[in-house]
Amino acid sequence: MKINLPQLFLTLIVSLGLLVLVATSAQAATFSLSPASGSTVTGTFTVTLGLTDLASKQVSGVDVYLNYEPSKLQAVSISHSSGIFTSYPLETIDSTTGKIAIGASASAFSPVTTTGTIATITFKALAASGSTTLRFDYIPATPPTTTDSNITEAGAATDILTQPPTVTYNFGGSTTPPPTTPPVASPGGTPKGGIFEPTLLISLLSFLLLGLGVFVGLI
Repeated sequence: MKINLPQLFLTLIVSLGLLVLVATSAQAATFSLSPASGSTVTGTFTVTLGLTDLASKQVSGVDVYLNYEPSKLQAVSISHSSGIFTSYPLETIDSTTGKIAIGASASAFSPVTTTGTIATITFKALAASGSTTLRFDYIPATPPTTTDSNITEAGAATDILTQPPTVTYNFGGSTTPPPTTPPVASPGGTPKGGIFEPTLLISLLSFLLLGLGVFVGLI
């Protein structure tokens, strides 16, 4: 049987293209954290959790599991006041293990179609130097698992989360200069630049004038 090489080559190219397209469309969205990795934090600061890289996908909900170091950070609170989802049935902080869990969903008739803020997390720095890391629970498994972070595509119920970022923050401790203490006079003396020296000069001048007056009177 004669093999049509041009047709075989074209078939292979089309097949590879379809595989790439399917792989790309299977997972398309991810999470973001702001400030960016490498930023310096101190005191109480806020981290914005975002949804990004949708690639024209529609999202019905997200599950976020974010790990932090409880010896270096205190997770104070979670706020979704500026969030792009309709409902937030899960918002927990486990200060023992250092895990934040956020579950959010969109309306059944109005999925999320744009990138934006999922929630904001307030942390308090417990260290003045060094660094700390925030890391998502993410298992790139096929089929997707339900025990890690997920982004659910609307209408398909498939996980479209790609590798989320791991960020590292540097601690920037601040120092307060010691208060300035005014000079204190030594017991029994007068501080340099005080009133002792001018008084002595005036007394000597008065004594000389008095002596001069007595001398003139005798003449």
